[in-house]
Amino acid sequence: MGSFISHTLFNEKNQKKESTMTEVKINLANMIIHIQGVYDTLREHCKEYITTEKKIEDFSITVTSEEIQNERESNEYDQKSDNYIEIIMTLLKIADELPDRNKFLMHGALVAWKRTGYIFTAPSGTGKTTHVRLWEKYLGSDAEIINGDKPILEVKEDEIVAYGTPWAGKERLQKNTCVPVRGICFLRQSEINTIHKLSKKEALLLLFPQIYIMSDSQKAGKTLELFSEVLERIPIYEFRCNISEQAVKCSFDILTAEN
Repeated sequence: MGSFISHTLFNEKNQKKESTMTEVKINLANMIIHIQGVYDTLREHCKEYITTEKKIEDFSITVTSEEIQNERESNEYDQKSDNYIEIIMTLLKIADELPDRNKFLMHGALVAWKRTGYIFTAPSGTGKTTHVRLWEKYLGSDAEIINGDKPILEVKEDEIVAYGTPWAGKERLQKNTCVPVRGICFLRQSEINTIHKLSKKEALLLLFPQIYIMSDSQKAGKTLELFSEVLERIPIYEFRCNISEQAVKCSFDILTAEN
């Protein structure tokens, strides 16, 4: 799975392992997905996305007990529960289906201001969630966190759209909605707040590790095409910042000035 999934995808606290077959249908990123899994925690994890719509499913995925055990044996999980592994496998199976629908999965925190989205991305532990929380603190009700860790991006003909998902980090900061994306920041910790626009080549080098690339070469190629389109159409910045109100002003002023 690589470093893309090396951090916490959901809050495992009080997740009791109960082995039962479970089925759930969710409306995620404008897709109807049927999921068949093993543990009831899967349903709890996706509860804000469960739908009873009678629409035809876009696709179905299944996670079995055997797959969970095989995954445990092939990767390091630091004593994580089977429930946790199932949640990760569900995400990755969904991610494998995204390129055929002009979508891909990205590691980042998605925040909106007046329903316009901005993504802050960085290696885990850098402070992207902290920064988007500061947007909510200092910018008031016009700012809202759409997803704290794993938004889905869609490349449309006229805009790039990002969706909230249930995979939102240990804080579970997410909403089942979507917003147009108008800027992306690669975040670094610093005592002084500075921000500058990146060239496409610079952005590629920094952002590439933050997107999910599947093993299937054809789908991986499609993901890279979509990613390249995002780099062409969305301004990308490197943002060095602390955790002050001034940091929010710095990123906000530059990002919203592009609109």
